[in-house]
Amino acid sequence: MKMLIISLIFLLLMIGIWMWYHLTSIEPMTKFYNESISDLLIDIENEQWDKADEAILLYLNKWEEVKNVWIYFIDQKDLDGIESSMKKINVYIKNRDKSYAQAELEHMMILFNSIKENECLTIQNIF
Repeated sequence: MKMLIISLIFLLLMIGIWMWYHLTSIEPMTKFYNESISDLLIDIENEQWDKADEAILLYLNKWEEVKNVWIYFIDQKDLDGIESSMKKINVYIKNRDKSYAQAELEHMMILFNSIKENECLTIQNIF
């Protein structure tokens, strides 16, 4: 009976840590990037290239901080996909390639939503 209680406490502790990490790191950062990507899409649509260039550099710098925390908890393929996408967007903005930049931004939104869904506490993710 003692081992059952210890195991149950350990399980609840792990779920609590998972929820805390999701609510304090993954949820706010995916929300930030989704909102930022929407703003960047508007800048590119209006061909405000200088503003878009400044924004993507800010997002790249912020991504380096986020990646250094997420690297221990998130699948490396997902992180590599986001980083690759950001680098492509940076090049597309510098080259003023509207259609490729918009397509890559949409792809990056999907990548962030995928991380959010995969790390969310649901029955599918537990089993």
